[in-house]
Amino acid sequence: MPSFDFHCAANGETIEVMLKMHETIATWGELCAKKALPLGPTPVDSPIEKIFKKSWVMDKKNMGSGHAVVDMSFTGQSRCYTNNGK
Repeated sequence: MPSFDFHCAANGETIEVMLKMHETIATWGELCAKKALPLGPTPVDSPIEKIFKKSWVMDKKNMGSGHAVVDMSFTGQSRCYTNNGK
């Protein structure tokens, strides 16, 4: 399940929440209910916004030592190469 940061301008808080891809959160009340947090003095219907941040994308070419690149482009048969492509 991916995690997202949500920011509430009404109280200045940013909270990280794990959501399923089909789930949406639009208000401070929904965010507090999802995280089981107390509402505090912030109005329940205060809007929140999703904050996008940098993330890592894993690439098979960069998984570290011991991982062999496999070329199946022409024959359909596996030919293993060393990590430097030779």
